[in-house]
Amino acid sequence: LIYLNGKPLLQNNLQERRELLHSHFQAVEGQFAFARYLDHQENGDTTPIELFLQESVSAACEGLMLKTLVENATYEPSKRSLSWLKLKKDYLDNHGVADSVDLVPIGAYHGRGKRTGVYGAYLLACYDPDSEDFQSVCKIGTGFSDVLLQQLTSDMESLVIDRRALNYKCGDALIPDVWFDARKVWEIRAADLSISPVHRGAVGRVDPERGIGLRFPRFIRERPDKNPENATSAEQIADMYRSQGDSQAGTTAE
Repeated sequence: LIYLNGKPLLQNNLQERRELLHSHFQAVEGQFAFARYLDHQENGDTTPIELFLQESVSAACEGLMLKTLVENATYEPSKRSLSWLKLKKDYLDNHGVADSVDLVPIGAYHGRGKRTGVYGAYLLACYDPDSEDFQSVCKIGTGFSDVLLQQLTSDMESLVIDRRALNYKCGDALIPDVWFDARKVWEIRAADLSISPVHRGAVGRVDPERGIGLRFPRFIRERPDKNPENATSAEQIADMYRSQGDSQAGTTAE
């Protein structure tokens, strides 16, 4: 909604424009409908958006539009900006970060719904050889089949440790249900990288206080040929971020 009752709304943010749209119009079955949407606060976990994308594709839609909701969320006609991003299934499958990364699973979250009884998502980290820290870069819940989730849960049970290791670095919002001994390496591909308020990957290398996180990560395979100290390094994560430029995703999906 960009114009209403003689008043232009270009300078209103998306949240305000959406509220006006819903308060002045009524859906009519078979004739007029509102686009479905999901609001998501950037917190290092893109799983809700990935599941919403899967719903979109299953409903024969192309994908999602990710948009900023309140900050930098005015409408700019005929102009591309960093406040919105098209997210399509083929974008995740075939594009995004050119090189895959090798990361270490340091924690996991208990599954819910149909994933009850297995780990539904994992916290992955890069390795910083200078500090010998494992620094979180993503929470991943996609790319796993039901069979693989069962297998990984069984395989990782022997690596569960009582408490967080001193060299595991992640934001408090990402604390997993269980911690693992750093033994495994997994290959991951993602849509892009961004400065994160909760991840600690390459912290201090690009931003003095915040780390770098992978957005829309997908599991590719295990890497039994690598040990954790040979995982993608913090400096490599920083280089990958610098090479792509500073692209930011939105915080609402339609």
